[in-house]
Amino acid sequence: MTTILNTRWQAWLATRAPRERLALQSAAWLLLAALLWSLAIAPAWRTLQAAPARQAALLPQLHQMRAMATEAKALQQSDSARPPAWSERLRTLEATTQRLLKDKAQLSPAGEQVTVILRDAAPGALAQWLQETRVNARLRPIQVQLERSGSAGAWRWQGQLVLGDPSGAGT
Repeated sequence: MTTILNTRWQAWLATRAPRERLALQSAAWLLLAALLWSLAIAPAWRTLQAAPARQAALLPQLHQMRAMATEAKALQQSDSARPPAWSERLRTLEATTQRLLKDKAQLSPAGEQVTVILRDAAPGALAQWLQETRVNARLRPIQVQLERSGSAGAWRWQGQLVLGDPSGAGT
């Protein structure tokens, strides 16, 4: 099939004047070069140009992931030891809550779970409180019902969390 097209192209081109043949061949090469540029070279070039900015944007995430991996390993190693008693976990939770959330949270222990009612908690303080609660008191959210209020830049959280030990350890 390609040989038939090639011979037809050659025959048709032979009927043209030398100047016209040169113009057609030049146009075909130019079209081929533009097609090659737009489909192969330009996308790769854009990717190469954008790589340093993308790498710089992803670097903080990489550092955060490495820190989380280190923390996870430390938690796994410390989990082999006997977890603290429930009363110790509760004292740690109360101290963390008082230090970070102050009057924005109310704790209600019930058995091996604690219900936390939040009122206008700042996002940063809530995130730090959750982190410290998970690491120090070894409690994790089991149920969460939170609503965001306020406006952009001044968000606040309110609602209810139920904290407990999903593994059931620590009694």
